[in-house]
Amino acid sequence: MNITKRILFRATKEDKELQQSLKNVLGFTPDYLPYYITAITHRSFNEELEGNNERLEYLGDAFIGSITGEYLFKKYPTKDEGYLTEMRSKIVSRNSLNEIALRMGLQKIVRYNHHDKMLRRSQIFGNALEALVGAIYLDKGFEKTKKFILKYLIGTFVDIDELEHTDYNFKNKLYT
Repeated sequence: MNITKRILFRATKEDKELQQSLKNVLGFTPDYLPYYITAITHRSFNEELEGNNERLEYLGDAFIGSITGEYLFKKYPTKDEGYLTEMRSKIVSRNSLNEIALRMGLQKIVRYNHHDKMLRRSQIFGNALEALVGAIYLDKGFEKTKKFILKYLIGTFVDIDELEHTDYNFKNKLYT
């Protein structure tokens, strides 16, 4: 970790507890906690652009999509582009990522307006998962991010065999 980052950030007791919670959820200890604090902070908790997870969500979404795409490309060398696209869509869909986030326990650490009951049933936890992937990239680099996605997200929470036999693309069914 960059020594400048370490000097600029002094962890409080609450931060240390959060760091432990993140370690329990992610499987490793974050180095630069402010990235992760931003990643778990929903706009309903902090509307300021630099204080919520929307930008990190964008970054994480890009990594999840591309690393999943590479994984599927290598796993299915004889499948066509349509099949690979559909499989990737199943893995990175809003519903899928939200389900993974809930199974990981992100709902326990995401900071959001708890008075808004609709948010509990929304996709904010999947969005926070994407933001966490963005935070991992900024904190740990590409290789750690790739390993996290492949071994932890896909390897632990995605059943590829089940996805192969599940039809999620209802829009395509309407056109056939």
